[in-house]
Amino acid sequence: MLRKFGVMQNRWVLSSLTLLMALSIWSIDPGKAIAAWPEKQVELINPFGAGGAADVQARKLAEIISRELGQPLVVRNVTGAGGAIAYNEVHRAKPDGYTLIWYSGAINTLAARKQVKFDHQAFEPIAGVGFETIAIAVNKTASWKDIKEFISYIKQNPNKVTVGNSGIGSVTHMVPVAMASKIGAPVIHVPFGTGLAVAALMGGKIDASSQHPTEVLSQVRAGEVRVLAVSSEKRISLWPNVPTLKESGVDLAYDQWRGFAAPKGTPKTVIDKMIPLVKKAIESKEWIDFTASIGTASHYQDPEAFGKFVAEMDKITKEIVAAAEATK
Repeated sequence: MLRKFGVMQNRWVLSSLTLLMALSIWSIDPGKAIAAWPEKQVELINPFGAGGAADVQARKLAEIISRELGQPLVVRNVTGAGGAIAYNEVHRAKPDGYTLIWYSGAINTLAARKQVKFDHQAFEPIAGVGFETIAIAVNKTASWKDIKEFISYIKQNPNKVTVGNSGIGSVTHMVPVAMASKIGAPVIHVPFGTGLAVAALMGGKIDASSQHPTEVLSQVRAGEVRVLAVSSEKRISLWPNVPTLKESGVDLAYDQWRGFAAPKGTPKTVIDKMIPLVKKAIESKEWIDFTASIGTASHYQDPEAFGKFVAEMDKITKEIVAAAEATK
């Protein structure tokens, strides 16, 4: 009887210890459960094609961040539908920190055009990394000497001037849409894949192209393409002699913005680990020199400031799309 009681007592002690261990595990903050993140490579989903402006920046920044992340930050291109396919994939992804989005103005245009069923609120902002102007470029043989002459021609020939972009809904599409709305004269928008708009411009198949500086840089240096204006608030150091649209009489300043975001619900521990790594990377001389060479302005924004900025850009983009629809 005593032996049976001892066995029962031992079982009770073991059960109690098991229960206590379970309770202690359950009481741990869920965010701390992945304190070892990352334990494997992290994917950075780029909604745009290899070799384009978004891609070269994503890969350079991923290279710098990987050195201190502890695991590779690997860029994967998921293209199509103006970025909608990539955003849908990340939106559906498990919020465990292993799938991030190379965030940009595409989320604003996709939501404004109702190409996705969500908006920026479906993602956790991690950090803003900078801004990139959009260049209005023409062939070297074009008769327009400057942007004012080009705008005058558009006004005299509404719905006849063709302007190529990287895709419907992209920021390279939004800039000429907004420009046309501001000057009160529509243009014909011609969507292309990455790099194809510039080839069409050089081949004389379109009148102008709205592109990131990276994508026309070599053609400008070769004298095959001329940049008439940029969409940023101020002139860029890459092309100090090229005026902004705003100083040329078009009340428009609209840049591409870029940064990092994660699916909604991603643990705070992941966000908190990424923040200083991104900040250090974009404030490094290596990144600043790289961005200056391709016409991009490096600018860090913490999650709160970045989130507010993206929300404001969402309103502006919706206004541009609504104004464009009203003029059709």
